[in-house]
Amino acid sequence: MSNIALFDNKGKKTAQNLDLSSDLFGLEPNEHLLYLAKIRQESNARAGSAHTKTRMEVRGGGAKPWKQKGTGRARAGSSNSPLWNGGGVIFGPRNTTNWTKGMNAKESQRAILSAINLQNKNGKLSAIENLNIDEAKTKTIAAIVANAGFEAKKVVFVVEKVSSQVTLLKRAVGNLVDTKVLTTEELNVKDLLKADQVIMTKEAISEIEEKFADILESKKNREAVAA
Repeated sequence: MSNIALFDNKGKKTAQNLDLSSDLFGLEPNEHLLYLAKIRQESNARAGSAHTKTRMEVRGGGAKPWKQKGTGRARAGSSNSPLWNGGGVIFGPRNTTNWTKGMNAKESQRAILSAINLQNKNGKLSAIENLNIDEAKTKTIAAIVANAGFEAKKVVFVVEKVSSQVTLLKRAVGNLVDTKVLTTEELNVKDLLKADQVIMTKEAISEIEEKFADILESKKNREAVAA
């Protein structure tokens, strides 16, 4: 068993740590898979809106600028030439480029699990009793972060997907640049790796254990076959 710091719902550190299953939170992170997942996420987020015109798409340029011979200047057939100011662009970005990268579901889940374990390995994973708030007040979340000692740090709160508090929490952190709220269904490699501290509710940890149970079962089956 491994354990992490446990905070109460005000952000105050409790006397006891929270024990975690070493089967799930004691795995060795797969750094290559993390790299692939991060590249995929960033690539899929690209708008792909950058676009340049070729010489065929630039307006005008139908007439030959000057006669072929006798002017002393280099011959020119069209002002749309990429050599001319205002002409077409050679090999420029096109909005028809597909930046989408794929990754199968199991690889994606293993990447998220690796990101969680990497943060745990680096001492950047902790737990909180709950994040129940009455109003979407920024100062409430800011006080929790301050009480936990994570001011001026990038903090990601992970809450249970069925929480009725999600909408309130996301509104509450809207004005906090370095604080983010994710449900267990919204977990992603980029946000997890960027965080200086990942704080999960106890209910969220239970959901994560259930979510990744299949991966652990597959791992045990492979080890049994190998033995």
